[in-house]
Amino acid sequence: MEAPKARLSTSMGEVLPLIHKKWECIKIHGRELNRNSLLANGTRFIRVAAPEIFGVRPELKRRLKITGPDSEMAAVPATGPGSKKYQRILDAAVEVIAERGYFSSPVSAIAKRAGVADGTIYLYFKSKDDVLRTAIDETFNKFHRQVEEEFKTLKGPREQLEYIAQVHLESHAVNRNMAILMQTEVRQSAKFIAEFSHHHLVKYIQVVREVVRRGQQEGIFRRDVSDGVVAHCMFGAIDELLSSAVFTGRVYDAKATAAQVMDVLLNGITAGNRE
Repeated sequence: MEAPKARLSTSMGEVLPLIHKKWECIKIHGRELNRNSLLANGTRFIRVAAPEIFGVRPELKRRLKITGPDSEMAAVPATGPGSKKYQRILDAAVEVIAERGYFSSPVSAIAKRAGVADGTIYLYFKSKDDVLRTAIDETFNKFHRQVEEEFKTLKGPREQLEYIAQVHLESHAVNRNMAILMQTEVRQSAKFIAEFSHHHLVKYIQVVREVVRRGQQEGIFRRDVSDGVVAHCMFGAIDELLSSAVFTGRVYDAKATAAQVMDVLLNGITAGNRE
């Protein structure tokens, strides 16, 4: 079957300067191409000559559009965010850093675990910091998407809080390496702590506060309690349980433990105070 044809989604004017710059290093079947040959076959070799343009660096991302019977393949990019290689690098970084520590994890070790060349890392990410930051961002973005999807059908404020706590606790079982990284490596860096607090912790706290405020408006929760205090207590309790799981190897039943945390948080521990 004839291979699908590629249609370039960028102009040759953008690409030709890069072809002129890089033609010397391109070889096909061991035979070096001369400048005229490369220019004559520019559309064929453009992904080799100009990776900066086609989906490798996010800030310059453009992708090949595939036409023909295999056009559905275009939904999964060959390079850039969403590609298999991109995800392998993220997974490898989390694994290596969780095992060896951030400062003892050179890019070469991450590349080896991902099965790519060292230089390939820099086609996708600016630095090791960027790899770690992206891995954390993707993990928490997935967490928030999961919560938002469940909230479409789960309406009770108490049940919503229990679900947030449950998903938070499940993160250790879903991705133990990320849990280790978050409980150890990230906390050793003031920069990463500041970034995490500014981006992800703020959003987590805001979601909990909104649920608590709605519960207060509906008469389910006390109105004289700060929703912010409740949110921070909830995050702190779950976070401490995750630390215990990481450092002691203890395994929690996420659903049962989440329900108990919310029982303590909402009802306290005084006998006879249960609703």
